[in-house]
Amino acid sequence: MKKTVILLCILCTMLFMLNLKSRDFWAPDEGDFAQIALELDNNPVTPHLNNEPYGEKPPLFYYLTSLSSKAFFWLSNETSMRIPSALFALLSGVFFFMVLYRYTGREKALIAALTLITTPLFYWQARYLQVDMVFAAFITGAFLSFIRFHHSGTKSFYYLFFVSAACAFMTKGPLAIALIAPVIFIYLATEKNFTLLKMKETYLGILLFIALVVPWYLAVYLKEGFPYLYENIIRQNMTRFFDAWSHKRPIYYYFTTLPLDFFPWILFLPTGIYLAIKRWKEDPTMRFFLIWFVWIFVFLSLSSGKISKYMLPALPAASFLASAIITEKNRYTPYVYNFLAIAFGVLGVTLFTYIFLGAFDLIPLKYKMYIFPEFLFEKIFIAACSLLVAFTLIFFTRKKKIAHAFYTLIIFMVAVYTIGNISVYNKVNPYKSSRPLCEKIRSLTRDGTPWVYYGSIRGVYVYYVGKLAIHIDEHDMAGLKALRGPQKKFFVLTRKRDAEEVNNTLPSTALVFEEKIGNTPMVVLLYKEQT
Repeated sequence: MKKTVILLCILCTMLFMLNLKSRDFWAPDEGDFAQIALELDNNPVTPHLNNEPYGEKPPLFYYLTSLSSKAFFWLSNETSMRIPSALFALLSGVFFFMVLYRYTGREKALIAALTLITTPLFYWQARYLQVDMVFAAFITGAFLSFIRFHHSGTKSFYYLFFVSAACAFMTKGPLAIALIAPVIFIYLATEKNFTLLKMKETYLGILLFIALVVPWYLAVYLKEGFPYLYENIIRQNMTRFFDAWSHKRPIYYYFTTLPLDFFPWILFLPTGIYLAIKRWKEDPTMRFFLIWFVWIFVFLSLSSGKISKYMLPALPAASFLASAIITEKNRYTPYVYNFLAIAFGVLGVTLFTYIFLGAFDLIPLKYKMYIFPEFLFEKIFIAACSLLVAFTLIFFTRKKKIAHAFYTLIIFMVAVYTIGNISVYNKVNPYKSSRPLCEKIRSLTRDGTPWVYYGSIRGVYVYYVGKLAIHIDEHDMAGLKALRGPQKKFFVLTRKRDAEEVNNTLPSTALVFEEKIGNTPMVVLLYKEQT
């Protein structure tokens, strides 16, 4: 077991931590969280963004980010601030393996863990400065601790369950309870055993949960008052669930995103779910993971606001269910591997054809913008690997070596992620990064001239300019007009689509420069009061 844990740690380190500095912080969220972590030095109780109270989430993730930047002070913030996401992803994968090892044995536990850490969504969030990976890690820790306690009776795991649940609450608020509590109660109902409710350890655990959660909420209430708590608890949770103001998606949304976020293991998931239903009575562990996955999927689907990354806490359960069938010798599994062989074969042939046509200038003019010559090596590498995987999968499937086929896919996924870590992200970075634009603004405002951000605040601009902005919300023309009195000269950063509003409200503005961040054209304008 120790050797396998060490192997997992090395693999997770390579996947999640290799070359974290390869790209700058990207909008919309990374810059927000980086700036919030910096501003904690001014107010350790209330998170702030651009010197304004930020009530969307409790502070635990910001504390971890700030602590990481200080602990690894010799690293760039782009590296040090991403370490919590990477580290908690590693801990999730290792703890997942260690708990499953007790019930399924080494091989099946390893397959489930490898499935989880090579899932595209899990891999990407492990390298991203966002709250979701840390939140998912605490949710996972709570569920795994509970199932470990329920089967072994080890009380320390029961207390760990409450600690993990409290940390999840302090990372993303009441959503933690909405995801955890129903799974536990549904599982206990299927067991027809509620003796846990009579145990003194349950009440001690609840007190422990309260002791970890309440102090910050009390402190922030005393400092900021009820409106902050309303934003943090009611608006960001209940209101967002029933009537989201952004990311409104249909109820079937996750059926469209999970196939890519969980590729290629999604092809094994339906059969894994069927197997769990079939073994409902005889296999309580599999039943628990089925309840875990189904509840989170259904609950998040019912929410009006949806983003694909929200499904992250369901991935460990999905990985366990899929892994139950991944290496099984049955009628269905060989068909999946043959399908994947065809898919990878088509991908490899398509990429090589595209490379060939691009080399001889045979691609139609309207498609030439998609050639991306700077990624020639990566395209050749992925095309070659895809064809090799296709032939290898066919070979192992015909030889009925299903486990070998699985490990072939793992090697392919690790190879693709590694090439991304080493060379892809730093080539994409100039297209996605706002740092060059912000450095120009920093230079323009070096003499003390203020700058205004017009639109929904993006912390990445504040972070890289290195100077707080005067923030005016989008379409707030009255706010723009109010600047004309006290401010004689200032720069305005806004989207190009909103530049006309600025020009109409502040007639004395002139374009300084325009720059594209991703697909979004941004403009910097200069306002000077007419004399």
